[in-house]
Amino acid sequence: MTTTKDIEIPSKKTTITFILIIAISLGVRFSLSIYREIIGEDSFSFGNVMLHLFLATICFIFASYAIMKWMYKGPGLVINQMGIIDNSGIVSAGMVFWSDVTEINTSKIIFSDCIIIKVKKPDRYIKNQKNLFKKIWLTLENSRLGSPVNISVSGLNYKYNELFRILQDRYLSTQVESRTYELKREKDDIQREKKELVDSINYAKRIQAALLPSSSIIEQRLGESFILYLPKDIVSGDFYWVETVDNWVFFAICDCTGHGVPGALISIVCNNALNRAIREFKLIEPSKILDKVAELIDASISLDAAVKDGMDASVCAFNNVTRELFWAGANIPLWIAREGTFYELLEFKPDKQPIGLVEKRMPYTNHKIDIQKDDILYMMSDGFADQFGGENGKKLTRKKFKELLLLQRGKMLSDQHNILHNFHADDKGTSDQIDDILVMGIRIEK
Repeated sequence: MTTTKDIEIPSKKTTITFILIIAISLGVRFSLSIYREIIGEDSFSFGNVMLHLFLATICFIFASYAIMKWMYKGPGLVINQMGIIDNSGIVSAGMVFWSDVTEINTSKIIFSDCIIIKVKKPDRYIKNQKNLFKKIWLTLENSRLGSPVNISVSGLNYKYNELFRILQDRYLSTQVESRTYELKREKDDIQREKKELVDSINYAKRIQAALLPSSSIIEQRLGESFILYLPKDIVSGDFYWVETVDNWVFFAICDCTGHGVPGALISIVCNNALNRAIREFKLIEPSKILDKVAELIDASISLDAAVKDGMDASVCAFNNVTRELFWAGANIPLWIAREGTFYELLEFKPDKQPIGLVEKRMPYTNHKIDIQKDDILYMMSDGFADQFGGENGKKLTRKKFKELLLLQRGKMLSDQHNILHNFHADDKGTSDQIDDILVMGIRIEK
């Protein structure tokens, strides 16, 4: 907190002197009344004697406290960074911390102006007093004024309005500083929790990356190819998959529901389902693989009316010996760029059925595709085509994406990767990436 200079306000002896004179005068008067009762000058009454004795005792107690206050050489009021120390009146509540103050008001007691300091736990100031007289006094003050902490301005050598302004300013200043400190502490807590969360997600990214085939494995199994993989967040709901069984090479791109952590969790389930479909269930046809994956996902995450997660996918099976290519798609098409009389982009349409919860599931369609040497297979999630950008901030669209791919005629796939990546970055500009992006390109070399 900001260091603020302490303020010490001297006591004014006038009020204490007046109280001392009054208390002694009344005490003497009540004592004389008792004396007259006892020696018989007045008619004796036991009740009067006890009453006058009680009143005389109270007066002399007041006088003794007034004497102590009169002889006190220290300041009548101290205002510092921690709080307030009041010695202006007959009885002081002690140190009052700013953190305990809830409100500062004014009042008038008889002819004297008084500043009332309301606190969170007034009973604590009363119970902390060891002297019975002080406890009684502060209890009466709390009952009458709503707080045991009351500053008598008549006992201070300071202007009332100026003192009230100083107390208000200090109180508001400490409130601001206290709130600023709390906000800083909350910010530090949030930053610490964010770091822990980001560290956990980064570790999840390493796990997800370990499930994806490395570039060397992809090159070994697919030959010349590229994969443009741009997660929206640290982890992704899109993933690519490449496996081999005997003479068959299976490869797919998958777009799971959502992105970030939710999408990444679903991607692990879906990746595992693809592996089981070919390894455990020995499936080769892409349509059968998608049917089995849909069944396994439903069983794995217990899909019901409240959970509708799943994925779109495009799956190919290529035989290295027979050069046969089979394909099936769930909402993701297959595009093939082919040289001929002119350079064209053939499109094979998928089944309009996601892998997930559907009311009436139909078997996926298996396609046998005749391929030619130097055909380029393109499979992609919808992230690239759906990205907003350009001069008007509109979606790229699949039509323009096709046109972009046709412009890649004759280029190496590694160059195509760089061109697509740079185009996306330039077209997106300062816009946020709206979804995970995954594009796979594979050249048929033989």
